Amino acid sequence: MPQEHYLIPTYSLMWWGGIVFSTIFYLGLGRMGLYYKSKGTEENFRRILFYIFLFREFAIHLYFIITDEFHMTESLPLHLCGLSYFACLVCLYKPHALLYEFVLMLGSVGALMSFLTPEMTHGYSPFLLFDYYLNHGLILFMPMYLFFVLQIRPRVKSWMYVLIFGNIVLAIVGTINYFIGSNYIYLCEPPKVDNVLITGKFPYHVIGFEVIGIIFVLSIYHIFRRLRFHLFSNKPKHAA
Repeated sequence: MPQEHYLIPTYSLMWWGGIVFSTIFYLGLGRMGLYYKSKGTEENFRRILFYIFLFREFAIHLYFIITDEFHMTESLPLHLCGLSYFACLVCLYKPHALLYEFVLMLGSVGALMSFLTPEMTHGYSPFLLFDYYLNHGLILFMPMYLFFVLQIRPRVKSWMYVLIFGNIVLAIVGTINYFIGSNYIYLCEPPKVDNVLITGKFPYHVIGFEVIGIIFVLSIYHIFRRLRFHLFSNKPKHAA
């Protein structure tokens, strides 16, 4: 029997603690990336991060199995943040244009919502709390790392590729939900947390997902196509 979802109260000590921990930890990793880039060893640093976060993925699923908390309808990495996490792993190993853009324009929005309105789908434990912020923090960190440290911009018209790819993902996950009775990406029922951006029941909340998704994708695309900082060279790189 799946655990009841645990909702972290907004503005509670736990809520603030998770945000502060994640901010300090990932800003530190970003600073390290800049340092190793100046030494010509950034790729080695990024590969180490890849293996650490890959180990974390194995560790959390091993934890679910040992504690008898692995459930097909809850534990597969098929929520938006779970899929984005795998895209982050790929990009840490070797930057990939579409996966980077997908996480930047869609995955990071889902992760941000997970920080603002946290919902732990396997219940509460100190380990799961730590993992929750480690996991979602990476989804915000990776596209910022590729943008600021590696100086990779989203491609021209990449907003269109992200919307097409995102809807293909929704169709595949929706089909899986239908056959195994799950609610991945909250396609069948909206999240339990109160979120002003999500209203109504199925299918109206899915329509809301689409509208909000389009707004965020276009907004983030235009911001990151135009953003200029001293970290950038005159000719920004593009992912392979």
